[in-house]
Amino acid sequence: MMYLLYNILWLSIQHLHLANGQLGIRNSSTDLVPIYQPYFSNLRQNPATFNPALGGQDWGMCCNLVVNESLVIENNTLYIRAGQTFFTGTINDLEEFPRFPCGAKYNGTLSAPHQQFWMPYSWCYNHCPGWPVTKANDLGKWLKPLIAFILPSLIFCLNVPRRRRLELPTSLFSGGSIDISSLPLFILKVPLTSFIVTLDINPIITSGIYEALLDARVLSYLESRSKENSLSAKEKAHTLLSILIGNLDIQAWHSSSLFVHNIPGGVFRRRPSAQLTKPNIDSRIEVPRPLDLITPSHSHSASTSNTSTKIATTGRFKQSSYSIQQRRSIIATKWRLLAMLDSQISFGTSVGAPVLFYIASFIWSVYEVREELGSYVTAHQLAAGMFWMTIPHVALVSCLLLAGNNPNIWQNAVAESLLISDPFTPIDSMRLADTDLESDPGGVRNLHSSEFTSKDPRAIRYTRSIVSKLANRIFELAYKESRFKPAWMWNRGSNKAMWITKLGDEYPYLRGMREEVLDRNFKKDLWTSGFYGFTLYFVPTFFSVLVSYTTPRPGFGCRSLIVFAYGISQLILQLLWLLRWYFSKRDTRGNPNNTWYTVIKSTSIYLWYLIFLFAIFIGTFTSIGGTIFVLTNVLTNCFCAIPAKYWRDRWTNPEALIFVDDSTWEQLYYAEKWWFPAGVIGVVFMTIVAYIGWWYQRSLRQRYYDLVSNIDHVNDIEFEDEEVSDIDIYHIREDTINTIHNT
Repeated sequence: MMYLLYNILWLSIQHLHLANGQLGIRNSSTDLVPIYQPYFSNLRQNPATFNPALGGQDWGMCCNLVVNESLVIENNTLYIRAGQTFFTGTINDLEEFPRFPCGAKYNGTLSAPHQQFWMPYSWCYNHCPGWPVTKANDLGKWLKPLIAFILPSLIFCLNVPRRRRLELPTSLFSGGSIDISSLPLFILKVPLTSFIVTLDINPIITSGIYEALLDARVLSYLESRSKENSLSAKEKAHTLLSILIGNLDIQAWHSSSLFVHNIPGGVFRRRPSAQLTKPNIDSRIEVPRPLDLITPSHSHSASTSNTSTKIATTGRFKQSSYSIQQRRSIIATKWRLLAMLDSQISFGTSVGAPVLFYIASFIWSVYEVREELGSYVTAHQLAAGMFWMTIPHVALVSCLLLAGNNPNIWQNAVAESLLISDPFTPIDSMRLADTDLESDPGGVRNLHSSEFTSKDPRAIRYTRSIVSKLANRIFELAYKESRFKPAWMWNRGSNKAMWITKLGDEYPYLRGMREEVLDRNFKKDLWTSGFYGFTLYFVPTFFSVLVSYTTPRPGFGCRSLIVFAYGISQLILQLLWLLRWYFSKRDTRGNPNNTWYTVIKSTSIYLWYLIFLFAIFIGTFTSIGGTIFVLTNVLTNCFCAIPAKYWRDRWTNPEALIFVDDSTWEQLYYAEKWWFPAGVIGVVFMTIVAYIGWWYQRSLRQRYYDLVSNIDHVNDIEFEDEEVSDIDIYHIREDTINTIHNT
């Protein structure tokens, strides 16, 4: 009996041995012992070096623990533990790629093992809670992205026009002792400055693009009238001037009128076919007022009151008909306009060359992705670089505009005229009158203004007043010694539209320009600028999300969701910017006395501000907070390591697994398919945007130079000599005034 049992047991063993040999499955290996032994001999049951909630976790040691849960070394042989669920491969797989899975590096080929070492979320939470803080000596994780992407992007912020700036303690730069009492307040200001710099990326881009479209349309309108005598030299000069200073508050209009007051404001434009009984509104000659007769009380209506000062009766009006004094005034105005434009830093100097250096660093990062294929650290750094690419795009848009950013250039051009025309300004005053719109609740409001009117609900106006006072305490005016103040970049497009509207109100002959540039193309330009603004931040944001989405396990995670949420916040801000301005135009069509209209308007304003605050919070948290999380490595934890679709049932779902091995076949596949192409597309996209910006500004500048040179151009049009009686002149003037009034 015992002999029979022995034979049966021996046959069973032989059968199992033969079956294993036929299937090629082994459970042990001696060749892998030298590779795994050093890591197993230094294991700590508690991988954290200090409080894991404060960044003391050792994620590499956690990986070693997972491998130890799967494999064991006994008698100089490596075995797969019986009943383990962490390792999904075989000994043959390990021998095919003889390496330790934790911290494996790319060996130059796409031959790599699959993702084989996994840990459930519950095991990770119990054994490896917290996160591993970035070590100071690990320069590749924090210094490289800081120097390659973040700091260059922040430097581009210096090229973005700002109405206000951070107020630095003057004691820090005084010759006396340093007062450290103001330093704590300064430290509190820095996060607030970062908040302002990063929250309005896309509205800035959209507003800047809209201003560029308005500049191009105004130049096209002037070019279409350059071969006819439909506009006077004064109207051309004032329009060209408004392009350069249209970024200033509308209070600068008075000084702009002084700038062109010596230029003749009319020409004789009556063609031979003109009938005296049917007056031609384009028949006018204006005699300019002397400078000493213009005062603030009537300077705004000077050009309008002189519309029909004198009507010519015979002859032709050529360039040679200008008096010597008028010719000098026109030439001086040309010099000033060109000098103001040339005083601005060129596109290449201000942002073009820095963009080339930024692109160079980006190319190096893309090269590193290729050399370190499969490294999730490099992939996340590339994603962060593409995320920060939106700031250089803001600088590119803001630097292609024709309007100067420094109002002191304009103040220098009209300082003498302002002193002569304003008797209330003390002669020895170094500071002219302050006309800050932010402190003027009764400031100029307009159909195309980007702000809500003073009829807003009291709570909104009170809140806005408190925010304005708080901003005055923390931030000083960027050009506090200047009388003129540039608009926020957020409002640049709408501010330029206010200047164009003012030109149409001041000069009846420019109403056609206002209708063509603003009214007819308002919707088209508004949504076109929104589309291009959306593209400039969507492309880098999309590819940043794509890289993080496929790293290290495909699916939305903490990093990809942070960038995605930032893109959504910018889209919301962009839509709010568009809707606010779009409905401000329709606001005048409503009935303010209607109760329902008032209720709906108040509700809409409250809703607008609530959504605005929500978008600001999301944008600030994802941009500033997300950058801090990436640099400090907070997002390397159990929760962020699993896809977001498993967050809800992560404790019970068997698919809520985290793989821990590095440089696997899946990582190399996604790196070659998505990471490297995404980096290349980012480089190419920024290069194209920089070239288009450079070309667009050069084109606008050249067109501007040509129009300035033709300010006094008058076509040689033959007119029939006709004698006009006093009665005919009276009827012509009366009909002209009525036509202007009806228009």
